[in-house]
Amino acid sequence: MENVVLGLLIIQSLTLYELNRAFKQGISMFYSASYGSLQIAVKNLLSKGMIVFEEKVEKGRNKKIYSITEDGRDAFFRWMFAEVPPNKLEVTALSKVYFLGLLQDFEQRRQVVLEILRTIELVQGELNDINEEISRYDIPESYQEILKYQLKTLDYGQKAHFFAKEWFLALLDDLESS
Repeated sequence: MENVVLGLLIIQSLTLYELNRAFKQGISMFYSASYGSLQIAVKNLLSKGMIVFEEKVEKGRNKKIYSITEDGRDAFFRWMFAEVPPNKLEVTALSKVYFLGLLQDFEQRRQVVLEILRTIELVQGELNDINEEISRYDIPESYQEILKYQLKTLDYGQKAHFFAKEWFLALLDDLESS
């Protein structure tokens, strides 16, 4: 979540209320965050020196307007180019796509999408290995019905990653034709 907050603050300085609204209006499609978790992320970023705030009084109310520091900007761009953790593939990949426009050139954007594709292929391989391993087991009849539905979740994962790979390949084509 901290990286998403940093990305939003690169675009513009925001209050905590505005950060929360930004999550609700777009980011929540792929990343859910409570107001409390946003408060914690902002507190952590402040303690690390990645963001700062300026207090203003508007209509008789104190407002803290958060801005990103150079350290925060550096951390955000390191995250954009970092490996995608397989256990957080979807949320990380979509978060990075959301901020792809902050990268300056085609090659940087391409690098991010290729890293996402690499991770998708890694997870696809792991899911295929699990499927092959399960097919070698001699499953007792009493577990067949249970296994049938457990395997449906594996099938879902395989199909979801197939779709994700196709979607990111299309994004890569889009980048290359722009």
